[in-house]
Amino acid sequence: MRNTRIKKKINLKLFFGVILLLFLTFLVLLSFFKKDNSDKNLDYKLGIIANDGITLVSISNERKMINVLNLGEESSEEFKRIVGKENNIDLIKHIYWYNFGFYPDKILNLNSTSQWKNNDVLIENLGFLNWIRYKKDYGKMLLKQEKINGLLNENRLILDEILVRDFSESKLNNEELRLSIFNNTNESGLAGFITKRLEWSGFSVVSNDNDTQKINNCLIVYGNKVDQNYGWKLINKIFNCDKKFDENLNENELELYFGDNFASVIKYSSYTINN
Repeated sequence: MRNTRIKKKINLKLFFGVILLLFLTFLVLLSFFKKDNSDKNLDYKLGIIANDGITLVSISNERKMINVLNLGEESSEEFKRIVGKENNIDLIKHIYWYNFGFYPDKILNLNSTSQWKNNDVLIENLGFLNWIRYKKDYGKMLLKQEKINGLLNENRLILDEILVRDFSESKLNNEELRLSIFNNTNESGLAGFITKRLEWSGFSVVSNDNDTQKINNCLIVYGNKVDQNYGWKLINKIFNCDKKFDENLNENELELYFGDNFASVIKYSSYTINN
């Protein structure tokens, strides 16, 4: 009889423990969804390297769009040659950016380019809560898939349109950050090359020009409130530059200077035929 009472007490404690756990889970999810309602400006980007090709995926709650760009056989092979046997994920993200102005949150190595949409893949790479957000909004979002054929430099006009329209960072659209780009090397067209990638990403570039001051790698000169922008965080992910504050610059104004060492590190000469 006593054992029966003990078992009942244990079962009762387990029952209330489960109820408490469910209640706490509910509060966490409620808090998450409240935050979700106040922050619709969320992009998530995936760079897919698969056995059957290369794909860019942008999931944008702000645009209510899921955009997928598949590279054809020729451009996929071209991209894979650039990546080679590189295992450094951060470097692969930069290779994506220098080719498409697209900086992935995650790089996925998959068997098939369509495998990214599997729930197990999304949960692993978006995280469980972002996957819940994705599933919650999926019915309201438009899935748009495009494919480019031929080599990348044969598709520059198409990429100019697609990348800005469908793959740029929506978080940058509401910012007042203004960029000026300077080429401090003897390499022709470097400022224009960087400008195009920044514009593909969604930045507002007001000018690009040559400059004569000696810059070894790269330098970011910024004015007031620049470091409060999302664009500031993204620029510092892309470029490992020295930084200098200049009170003479306007609010939200930023200047980027690129030197010889920078051009050498990114192997700029290999991009000139694609610029």
